[in-house]
Amino acid sequence: MKTFPRALLGLIAACSFGTIPAPLLAAPARIVVDQQGVMRWKADRQEVRLFGANYCAFASGDYRLAKRVGADMKKLIDADMGHFARMGWDGLRLCSWGDWESSDGEGNLTEDVHTGLMDYLIFKAGERGISMLLSPIVTYGSSYADQIGNPDYKPAGFSSLYERAALGTNPKAIAAQTNYIGQVLNHVNPYTRTALKDDPAILFVEMINEPVHHPENLKQSVDYINALVDAVRGTGSEQITFHNYSQDFAIREALVKSNVQGIDFGWYPSGLVSGHTLKGNFLPAVDSYPALLDPALLHKARIVYEFDQADLNTGYLYPAMARTFRSVGAQFAAVFAYDMLDTAPYNLSWQTHFINLVHTPRKAVSAVIAGEAMRRLPRMASYGAYPASTKFGDFSVDYETDSSLLNAADAFMHAGDTAVAPRNAAGLERVVGFGSSPVVSYEGTGAYFLDKIRDGVWRLEVYPDALLVGDPFAQPQPGKVVSRLYFRPWQMGIALPDLGPGFSATPLTVPANAAASARRAQSGSVEVEPGVWLLSRSGPVDFATLPATVNRVGLREFHVNAQQTYPDLVQNLSPGEFVTGAPATIRVRLASQSKPERLNLYIRDAGTRDFGKPIALRHVRGYDYAAPVEAARLPEGQYEFIVVQGEGAQATAFPDQASGQPGRWPFEAREVWRFTVTGADKALELFNPPRDTAALTFARLSESDGASGFKLVPGENSNALALSLALPQLKAPQVAQQYAGSVFVGERIAARGAAAATASTLSVRLKAAGGKRKTLDVLLIEKDGSSWRASMRAGAQWSTRHIGLDALTFARSALTPTPYPGTWNYWRPGPAARGRGKIRPDNIERVELRVYRNAGEHAGDDARAVEIASVQLHYGKRRQ
Repeated sequence: MKTFPRALLGLIAACSFGTIPAPLLAAPARIVVDQQGVMRWKADRQEVRLFGANYCAFASGDYRLAKRVGADMKKLIDADMGHFARMGWDGLRLCSWGDWESSDGEGNLTEDVHTGLMDYLIFKAGERGISMLLSPIVTYGSSYADQIGNPDYKPAGFSSLYERAALGTNPKAIAAQTNYIGQVLNHVNPYTRTALKDDPAILFVEMINEPVHHPENLKQSVDYINALVDAVRGTGSEQITFHNYSQDFAIREALVKSNVQGIDFGWYPSGLVSGHTLKGNFLPAVDSYPALLDPALLHKARIVYEFDQADLNTGYLYPAMARTFRSVGAQFAAVFAYDMLDTAPYNLSWQTHFINLVHTPRKAVSAVIAGEAMRRLPRMASYGAYPASTKFGDFSVDYETDSSLLNAADAFMHAGDTAVAPRNAAGLERVVGFGSSPVVSYEGTGAYFLDKIRDGVWRLEVYPDALLVGDPFAQPQPGKVVSRLYFRPWQMGIALPDLGPGFSATPLTVPANAAASARRAQSGSVEVEPGVWLLSRSGPVDFATLPATVNRVGLREFHVNAQQTYPDLVQNLSPGEFVTGAPATIRVRLASQSKPERLNLYIRDAGTRDFGKPIALRHVRGYDYAAPVEAARLPEGQYEFIVVQGEGAQATAFPDQASGQPGRWPFEAREVWRFTVTGADKALELFNPPRDTAALTFARLSESDGASGFKLVPGENSNALALSLALPQLKAPQVAQQYAGSVFVGERIAARGAAAATASTLSVRLKAAGGKRKTLDVLLIEKDGSSWRASMRAGAQWSTRHIGLDALTFARSALTPTPYPGTWNYWRPGPAARGRGKIRPDNIERVELRVYRNAGEHAGDDARAVEIASVQLHYGKRRQ
C-alpha cells in the first residue's frame, strides 16, 4: 500500500486537548413504538428525537484511508465523538461493512480489527450520551474508494459471494444474513461487557442497508423482511427494527404486511457525485417528502438513515431538510457521513460528501441548527411551500445570505452573518455561530460556541479559521489539501447582558499559544486565539467550583488538527465580466497566517506586456481584500491582472507565485487572471458549449438507468463546438418523455449589475441532427424557482431563434441534478403566485435545456438530437 510522505503526517495528526471523564452520562433508556408509530422513551413516554451522522471510521475505505494518513484510530474516534457532543448531536449510525470484511461465507462473525474498533466506538459514543442505529449489512462492496480496480483486494465476507439482487432471494444468502445478524447482536463488547443486543445506547437495528427490493413478489418480500426481523428477535433483542423504504417505494405493501416496526428512508436533494461544487437555490427541492405520508404506513416508526446536501457547502439547507423530516414524522436523522478529523483536510473518504466541525464550519453550524430543529419542531406539522417555508417555528433559512438561524428563548445559533437580534439576550444559555450577529462580532472563519456555566460564567470555544483552497468535491487525491486551518487571533465582541462589557477571558486550552494569558474585555471586545476560554463577569474564577463537563464536553476539551505552516496563496473572487461606465471592484482572498505588509493589484490590457501603477488592495474582513477600479480606467475590452504581496524587500506575485513585481527586472508574469469589460447593451452568453458543458447537471430519467444523452460535437465551422442533446435509450423509462440539463449562470447575471434587469430577448443558435426537425425548450430559472419557457423547433440547417422575454411562459422546470432516491421529486413547480406575473431577468440563475421524445405532441419531430451552439441574452430593444 502506498503511504504518505513522513513530512505530511504532522498535517493530519489530530491534536486533542483535555479528557472526558467516564462515564459522562448514563446510557439512555429503552424505547417503545406506540400504536401511532411514534417511538417513545419508556421512562417518561416522551417522544424520541435524535440527530447526528453516519460514522464509518472502523470499516472499509474510511478505516484504510485513516490508517494511510497515520491516524491513531482510537484517538481519532475520541476526537470525532468529541465533535458529535460539541455539536449537540445525539444520534449516530454505525456503518459496518462486516458482511464483507468481518465474516465468512456462512455469515459467522470474525473478531478482527474492524469489530474491535466498532466496539470501541460504541463504548465512546455511549459515554457521550449518543444513541445509535446499527446497520450490520451494507451490501455494497468495501473497495471504495482506494481499492476500486485492485484485483488483489478480495474480501472474504458472505456478501462477496452473491450479487446484491440475490441477497433477498437466495436461500443460502438469506441464511448467511440471519446468522450474521444474530452473531453480531450476541457479540459481547469487551469495553462495555454487554452484548450489542442489550446495549442501551443501540436503540435501532436496520438489518440491511439499501437492499435490492423485489416488490413484484409480495410473499417472498414479506418472508425476507420477516426472516431478518426474526434474526434480531431470536437473540432476545428488543431494539426497534427498520427496513428500507426509499430504495424502491414499490416495496410499500410488503412493509405494511411485514413484522418490521419501522421504515427508514434517505434523501439527497442535490443528487450525488457532480464532481464539483454546485451552486444555486436548492430550497424549493426540499419542501416535502410525500411518500412518507402514506396512511398505510403511518403505524410504522420512521427514521432517516442517511441524507446530505451532496456537493454543496451551504449554511441554509440542513435545517430545511430537518423541518421536512419532522413534517413526515421522522424521529432520527443521520447525515452521511461525518468526515474524520485526520482525513478532513483532503476530504479523502467520500468525494461527494464533506462535513466536519473544524473544516466546514458554516455547514457544521447549520447541522447543529438542524439538530435543534429535529428536537424542537413538532411531528407532522406543515410549513407550506417555498418561499413561505423559509420560516418555521424559531427557525429560518435564507438562500440569499447562505445562512440559517435559531432564535429561541434559551439559544441563539446562526450559520452565516445575521442582523437579527436575539429574542431574549438575558435568558440565553447557548450561543453557536459562524460569522457575526448582534450577539457576537467576529472576523474569523471558524465556528464558535458559548455555553453558560452559571450566572456570570461562560465557556467559550473558538475553532481555527478554515479556508478552502481547492474544490472539495473534485476527485480527491492523497496529499491534495482542500481545507487549510489558520490559528490567527481575532478580536471578538460579545454582547451578553450576563457578562457585561468588561468581562475577563482566561485561557483553558490554546494549542497555538501555550503562553496565552488572561485578559479583560474593553467595551465588550477581547482578542482570542482558537481554543477554549473561560469568560467571567467578575474576574478570576475558582476552578474547583466548575463542573468537569459542560453540555457533554469536557471543560478543557478541544479537538483540532495540528497547526501547520503553508505557503501564502491568493484566490481570485472577482467575476469574469464587468460593465462599462461603472466602477469594477476586484476582490481576492489571501490565505496567510498574518496580514500582509503590502497587497497590490496590477492591471494591464490583455495581450500587452506592461502593467500600470499598483492599486492598493484594502482589507475588507477576515482574509478578504478588495480594490475598486475607476470606470474611466477600464474602457470596453479584455484585461489581465495579478496581485503582488510584499513583505519588506520581498515580493511575490499571484497567481503563479513568482518572485518579484512589475517594474523590477527580471520579473515576468507567466500566469494571470482575466476579466472582460463590456457594454451594458452587449449580449450575455448564457451557454457556451466548450466552456459550460462540463458544468451541466442532468436529469436522471429513472432509478435504474444512468444513460446520458449529451456530448460535444463539431459545430458550425471548424473552430466551433456544439452541444448535442438527445433523449437516451432507457431500459425502464419512467419520466422518459423528456431529457433536461441545466447550468448555473447566476454569477454572470449578477455581474451585469443594474443592467441585468433590462434584458429583452433570448436567442439560441441551433440545428437538428439526424433529421429535419427537433423541438428544444430553453427555460430561464430564477432564484425562487420560477421557470420561464421558450419552445423552439430546430431545422436541418443552423439558424438563430429570437424570443422576447415577455413572450416566455411560466412552466415547471426539472430539478437538476435529479434528487435521490427515485424520481418522485423530479419537478420544480415554482411559486404559484409568480405565474401571474413576468420574468425578472436580474434574478435568473439557471438555464435549462430540454428535448423530447419524437412522439405525442412532438410526433412531428423526426431528428435524433438537437445541436446547440449558443444561448444568449440581449439587452435593450427586443430582437426579431
